[in-house]
Amino acid sequence: MSKSLKRNPPTEKIEKKILIACEGSDTEPLYFNAIRQDLRLPEGRITVTPHDGTDPLRVVNNVLKARQVRKADKTWEKEDSAWAVFDGDEHIANNPANWHQAIQKAKSQKVNLAITNPSIEFWYLIHFQDYYPNISRDKAKERLKQYIPNYDKSICYYPSRLKALTQESIDRASKLESLTKLNNLPEYSNPSCSGISQLIKMILDLDSENTETKGQQSEESVASIIVDLFHQLYCYDAIWREPIILKLLFYILASLIL
Repeated sequence: MSKSLKRNPPTEKIEKKILIACEGSDTEPLYFNAIRQDLRLPEGRITVTPHDGTDPLRVVNNVLKARQVRKADKTWEKEDSAWAVFDGDEHIANNPANWHQAIQKAKSQKVNLAITNPSIEFWYLIHFQDYYPNISRDKAKERLKQYIPNYDKSICYYPSRLKALTQESIDRASKLESLTKLNNLPEYSNPSCSGISQLIKMILDLDSENTETKGQQSEESVASIIVDLFHQLYCYDAIWREPIILKLLFYILASLIL
């Protein structure tokens, strides 16, 4: 009576997803989508929600609505994360109540904040240089033009100008965050962009997870083919069922899988 070789089902790995709502309708969405495309990740892994207003509270509400839709569709996992991306000083000065409501609501609803203070241009600037003093959004743009002379908010500079310097910008943002804590300054004080650096790092980490998953799937596919082959040999001829032959086949199989 012949026996069958059983295969374990393929390992199912849950892929982390990131949901992002932005204050800007051009600069930030172009930037995040460019990174996703450069990493060759599907849109479902990194999703920028449709633009729905520029004030911080609307940005937070935007990502909360998008997250709720995914929860209702049962496509939201506990490993997924929601992010609200907006600027700092201008909102703090013009509508402090809206600013504080947005911060409080985001924290209470477990929405991550990627706040660039004073603006996204400052995040771009620290790709090229260290900068620690307080800075206005106009000054940040002016300094950025020393490195990108024809800078335009509607043009995406990733990967052409920013990709190679991304790790340097993450390191500089970390230094700024450390200085803020050391000097007992309020969270998100000008200048800062620690939240966006954490978001970018999380996005880049998706690439390594994606590569690892593909590698596992490839190994499982090879193992599946080998098991099928051995099964056919086992059933085809009695000689393959001799104990010494079976031991040899299983030794080869184990070596290829492990």
